[in-house]
Amino acid sequence: MLEASTPGAPTYARHRLAWLDQLAYELFRVTGRSQLMQCLWLYDREVNLAALARTHERLAALAFNRLIEPSPLPWGRPRWVKPAGTPIPPEQSSDPLPRSRLLEWANQHARAPIDPVIGPAGRMAIQRFDDGSTAVSIVGSHLLLDGMGALRVIEAAVNGTGVPSPYLPKGARGLLSGYVSDSWQILADAPRTVAALARIAHANWYRPAAPLKMPAVTAAEAGHDPSTIVELPAVVVTVESRAWFACEQRLGGGLNTLLPGFVASLASHLGRSRFCDGAISLLVPINRRRGLDDERALAIEFHMMNVAPAGLTTNLRRVNASLKALLRGARKNQTDVLASLLPAIAWMPRTAAKTLVNRLFNYAGELPATCSDLGMLPDGLARIDGAPCRHVLTRAVDVNVTRQDLERSHGHLVVVGSRYDKTVSLCIEAYQMGPIPTTTDELRLVTSRTLADFGLDAIIDA
Repeated sequence: MLEASTPGAPTYARHRLAWLDQLAYELFRVTGRSQLMQCLWLYDREVNLAALARTHERLAALAFNRLIEPSPLPWGRPRWVKPAGTPIPPEQSSDPLPRSRLLEWANQHARAPIDPVIGPAGRMAIQRFDDGSTAVSIVGSHLLLDGMGALRVIEAAVNGTGVPSPYLPKGARGLLSGYVSDSWQILADAPRTVAALARIAHANWYRPAAPLKMPAVTAAEAGHDPSTIVELPAVVVTVESRAWFACEQRLGGGLNTLLPGFVASLASHLGRSRFCDGAISLLVPINRRRGLDDERALAIEFHMMNVAPAGLTTNLRRVNASLKALLRGARKNQTDVLASLLPAIAWMPRTAAKTLVNRLFNYAGELPATCSDLGMLPDGLARIDGAPCRHVLTRAVDVNVTRQDLERSHGHLVVVGSRYDKTVSLCIEAYQMGPIPTTTDELRLVTSRTLADFGLDAIIDA
């Protein structure tokens, strides 16, 4: 069971990061890799700027407009604080762009600086297009809130509800108060910390994993600088809900089984299958957030689901069985193992902590594809300017990814699915290693081919 926020906790324990959130923060400090969530609203008209300004102000007043304040003690736990000063106003260009450059603009906005420690915590932008349409983008760090939590908070801001910020302003705690409070926290955590260190030492988790036998690296690949930053290709797929559900029913699938079937088939086309048996490993996040007062940034569990790709375009019944087993918890949740070791993270050197995480999430032989289903998006979320938009997109965006990161995971594939009104949206981010790495045009082509295999007509933006 992962550590949860505790509103009635002693003063020294309030508003500190949960262990999983702290682990994500420590990894960010080591690698510099940012995992972001982006939500896009598309209108067939100009947006109501006054209503957008109100939504922006409400977001700034809610609990999840926050930053991370490191502890003054080497082994202290960081805490949530309120940003100092006024939030950055929405960015807006006076020049319309061609509608075909929507995703290019979204990618550019996602790469604007966001820092979970010094700020800003998030950004909003507005862009008009030459066909009279307008897009609104909100980007935030997963270190501050996961995707489902962000959607709930945005909906609360639109509706004028939500939890007001309970945090102290950044730097308001004072150095002496920080030393005393964090010392008490260290003492309170001591029994769990000692137990976690013992488990790590007993299982040799701190030692690097034995290298896997991988396909030979070509001379072209070997010549690349591992610190090179790689921009991951991305496409957005829009399918009519009626066609999507008809395909799911035609293939014998149950509710929500076409998405994992599609992701598994796409992964197979991209060559992202297990080395041992050719099966596809889907990493499925499960939402565990209890409400808007749950302070955790990452209120999720990760489950692995294995699917054989053969025959998926004609029969989804095997996916039904795998999904039911996953939801019953028939497969051990990787997060359970991680939770028992997390109290030791603050006491380990960063290099050792990174080694521990690499061992725990050593998916190199699995080559997992992340399959995130956000389900039906609430109507309130779609009214970012006070009135319903035509389309809502939710994306996962990875920024500052090095070639070394991609070599360790042997590529990357994340698909986020959601439904709004009469459409199903799939936001895909992928990169496969090889002599000729994946490009946006190639990803569009492979995605189109996978859709055709399922008999689905769709619009693909890239």
